[in-house]
Amino acid sequence: MKENSPILHNQQKGVILDKQSVTLSTSKKEELLGEQGKPLEELRKEIMENELSPKVETCSYLFERFLQQTGKPELVEEARKVPIGEYSSKPNQVMSELSFIGASLAEGFLDFYGIQLSHVVENYEKRLHIIELESVDKKENGFYIGKFTEGTLTIVSPRLDSEEQAQEKLSAFLTMKQNRQKDYSQLELEQHSTDKD
Repeated sequence: MKENSPILHNQQKGVILDKQSVTLSTSKKEELLGEQGKPLEELRKEIMENELSPKVETCSYLFERFLQQTGKPELVEEARKVPIGEYSSKPNQVMSELSFIGASLAEGFLDFYGIQLSHVVENYEKRLHIIELESVDKKENGFYIGKFTEGTLTIVSPRLDSEEQAQEKLSAFLTMKQNRQKDYSQLELEQHSTDKD
């Protein structure tokens, strides 16, 4: 997965470049970074949450089970009246309905949503991604393969010249990893059958 917009950064701060700001001169980009730059970890966490929030599963059954598990079974009947599954497309409407029923139900949903988002972010952080970066202080930009851990980016490849090259490297690595897992599984099966004899 490639970040939708490249990140312009120096060693401390970064800013997401939109389509218009990508074409700015280096001095204008430095000015933009000085005015709107945020700490890199904070910026990356924000990008991940914004990008991943539509993938959070907010079905009624999971929310009801969450209420039961957190000691709020009295709220389950009320929760059934609100179409929780529509949160990703109509968040304001769902939150208004939850708040109208009661503050504790709305707070319960926010806790539930936060836990669900954490799971999605954890899964995202377990994977490798294609990252496009532009560094103002080093005056370079390029594509990298990297991994995120709590907003911290770890680059695991050298600088690559194009997104296509990065995609080829990532695909080759994932294929190799998958083949190794198959080989390992096969060895385990062979070992297991040998142990039985």
